Amino acid sequence: MRENKKVWGRGEINPRVGAAIMPATKSYRRVRIVLWSFLAGLAYCALTPSAIAQAYPTKQIRVISPYVSGGGSDLVARAFAAALHERFGQPAVVENRGGANGNIALDLVASAPPDGHTLLLCTSALAINPSLYKTSYDPINSFTPISMILRGTLLLVVHPSVPARDVKELIVLAKKQPGQLTFSSFGSGSPAHLAGELMKDMSGIDMLHVPYKGSAPALLDVIAGRVSMTFSVMTVVLPHVKAGKVRAIGLATKERSEGYEEFRTLDESGLRGFEVAGWNGVCGPAGLPKEISARLHSLIVETFGSDAMRSRFVKMGYGILRHPTSPEEFAAKIRSDFEKWAKVIKAAGIKPD
Repeated sequence: MRENKKVWGRGEINPRVGAAIMPATKSYRRVRIVLWSFLAGLAYCALTPSAIAQAYPTKQIRVISPYVSGGGSDLVARAFAAALHERFGQPAVVENRGGANGNIALDLVASAPPDGHTLLLCTSALAINPSLYKTSYDPINSFTPISMILRGTLLLVVHPSVPARDVKELIVLAKKQPGQLTFSSFGSGSPAHLAGELMKDMSGIDMLHVPYKGSAPALLDVIAGRVSMTFSVMTVVLPHVKAGKVRAIGLATKERSEGYEEFRTLDESGLRGFEVAGWNGVCGPAGLPKEISARLHSLIVETFGSDAMRSRFVKMGYGILRHPTSPEEFAAKIRSDFEKWAKVIKAAGIKPD
């Protein structure tokens, strides 16, 4: 006679198989989803860094700008976002996260996943802020520097009534009138403020700092004669220099600025070693894979190294570097500026507004 075979039901255990025939319940489906997700995660982890970089980006890229729209930083961010979209085919959007002198944007990117989908249009505030504020990020270890792109140019100008034609005469005048000359800036701890404090420290003079909430009002009071001098950005001050409302003393950069070669630098005019330049670059969160950083750096060099892009920013008073820095050069610049400004801020006793 033929042996009757046992028909196993759902939930019963077949000893030959050694497993339960699970019912097709919602709970079972959830288990399968979790299992497949886990296996997919293992497969992703097994990919080489090169393969991950080739797959990048897999979704929208966010470029976080630390200031409101319309300024030089915002223009760089938008040009970079457009290049990202054109190269990679994924959407790339600029998010303006102004406030707290850039700290809101810096905090956001420092805590973002290091997958290249959240990037920072970083500025010199990255190297300055930790000496002014209690920050949750570390300027050296919380970010992956990719490239420095743009260098802002500050021009020292005085009211026409100030009897000084160059920085040597200005220093002599300040020493004869200790504490009487004043200099304005667009906020405590701003590059313009630090430039004045560095000049005081290097030359041994005493001047009074007058902070304002923007570069325009800081310059207007110099034009009006209520303040002796200011370090101002080119785009704001140049029309007033040409109109004779203020007198140019010198650039705060070590080299003459492209497009404005008629202005001597303070370094070549006698204040040796003087350099204060705001900058813009691109950073990612710490731990960004080197392969992704390399792809982004290549894109930056190609985009901002073009003559058309450089000419566009020079006309606006900004100096795009002829060769955007390597990640290693940018990291060294951030470290150097952090150490430099920490000393100046401490020596001058600078506090945020």
